[in-house]
Amino acid sequence: MSACAGFPHPAARILVWCGWAVAVERAVPLQLPFLAVALATAVLFAPVRHEAWRLLRRTRWLMAVLLLTYAFTLPGTPLLPPLDWASPTVEGLRLGTLRVVRLAMMIGGLAVLLSTTSRPRLIYGLYELARPLAWFGFDRRAFAVRLGLTLEYVEHAPKPARWLDALRTPLPDHATPATYTLQAERWQGCDSAVILAGLLGVWIVLA
Repeated sequence: MSACAGFPHPAARILVWCGWAVAVERAVPLQLPFLAVALATAVLFAPVRHEAWRLLRRTRWLMAVLLLTYAFTLPGTPLLPPLDWASPTVEGLRLGTLRVVRLAMMIGGLAVLLSTTSRPRLIYGLYELARPLAWFGFDRRAFAVRLGLTLEYVEHAPKPARWLDALRTPLPDHATPATYTLQAERWQGCDSAVILAGLLGVWIVLA
């Protein structure tokens, strides 16, 4: 791996998104509009907007199932009293909507990450974040190579393939290159500043 400079470090970007997800999950409903404004600012940029729409479109059925599950399984006041037990509840709809909103905002934050960070940099970020797992025998180098080759195979597959199925299926030798190279990036002081700023933002939201 050759050295190169980049800001922020891909591992820092992934950690910032994790902080965003924690803030969205832990924020009280009255705080969510402030987070939504910050996210809407990022969505004004075309690449982020395109990626966000793509991810939301792919998860629309999951959101629908979540909303219906909350609406019809949580006890509370029936929304349609004549239907009795078959009616969704007001409390279930409210909590289900809140859950869908939180999920959509997490996905929006993920869209920012994916649209501003190239795939090799994301893989390198995961490679760096997996460093502590090496103490337990996890081969992070093999993981990074496998993930990179798998994503390349899925992208150039002759027909649509689910990435999880492709990850489990042995790759044919003729379909992928013999090596997979990532560019190493040095962690800089400004990357630590980004993490500290993210932690401060999470603390402000959760305080």
